[in-house]
Amino acid sequence: MFKLNAFVLLFFCLTQTACQSVGNTLQVGQSSPTSATTSSSEERTLENCGTQSSGELNAFFQDFRCVTLSRNGSNTQIFTQDLPPHRSHYYGANHPNYTPFDTRRGSNYHANPNLLQTQSVTVSIPDQPVPRAHLKISSDLVDGVVGGQYDYPMGPVGVALDGVLLFNPLAAPGDDIENEKYTFDSYNSHPEMRGAYHYHTVSRGPLEVLQKLGKITDPTPGAAKIEIYGMMCDGTVVLGCTEMNGDKPATSDFDAQNGHVHDLKDASGKVLFANRYHSHVCEQGLNKLRKFTPEIQYYDRCTVTQK
Repeated sequence: MFKLNAFVLLFFCLTQTACQSVGNTLQVGQSSPTSATTSSSEERTLENCGTQSSGELNAFFQDFRCVTLSRNGSNTQIFTQDLPPHRSHYYGANHPNYTPFDTRRGSNYHANPNLLQTQSVTVSIPDQPVPRAHLKISSDLVDGVVGGQYDYPMGPVGVALDGVLLFNPLAAPGDDIENEKYTFDSYNSHPEMRGAYHYHTVSRGPLEVLQKLGKITDPTPGAAKIEIYGMMCDGTVVLGCTEMNGDKPATSDFDAQNGHVHDLKDASGKVLFANRYHSHVCEQGLNKLRKFTPEIQYYDRCTVTQK
C-alpha cells in the first residue's frame, strides 16, 4: 500500500505556485485553467481532437494524438491541453463527452468533487537522457512516500499517447493512492484540484490510440498485443504487459518498479531507443506485477512547464 508523509511537500502543487526537484525544471504559472465543461458542442474523439507536429521526430512520438509535437534543440516537446478524447464523468453534465460515473464497479467507487479543465502543459524530453549517477532502484526507494530524493515531482510528469497527463504513483499529502483509485473513472483517471486530468495506472485510453492506428485490435489492458502508455518527462518510456514490439518482457532484471534497460524496438525490429530505461505497468500475466506509473526518476532531468 502506498503511504504518504503529510509533512513533506505540504500542499505541493495544490497551491499551484511551483514544484521543484534537484535537476528538474517544473514551472507552474498562475493563470486559471479554462473550463472544459461547456466549451464544446461536439464530442471530443481521437478523430477530431487535433494533432500537430513539426520537425524531424523519432517514430515513437508519431503515435501520439491530441497533442502538438515539436523540436527544440536536442529535445522533443509535447504540448497538451489535457482534454481526453473519450467520455468521462469529469467533463461535467453539460459536455458532450460526459457520462455518469460508473458505481457498478463496487460500493467504494465514488467521483471526486473536481471537474477536468483545459490545461496548458509542455513536457520537454531529451534525446539522450543521462542516468542519475549511482542510482539503484530498490524497494527502499520505491516506498510510496512523497518527497523522496529520487522521486518524480508531484503534478504533471509525462504524457500518454492520447494526450492525457501522466502523474507519479503518489497521492497528495494526506491522501492514499489505494483509496484515491476509487475515484478513477472508467478510464482509470481523475482530475486534481486545478482540473488536471491524469493517469496513475493502466488505461484503455492510450491503447485505443494504438487500436486506431491499426497496431492492435483489443485495447484492454493486459490483453492488448502491444501495450504502450506514454513517456515520462525524463525520457523513461511507460509500457504495459509487453515490450514495445509486442514481446513478453523478461522480468529477471526488473528493478523495484518493474523497470529495466535495453534497446526498444518497434514491431518491424527498428530500434527506436537504444539502451533506454522503461517501466512496465502490468496487473496480470507477468510473474512480477505493478499497478502504477514509476515513482523513481531514472534519468537526471525532467522539464515540465504548466501555465
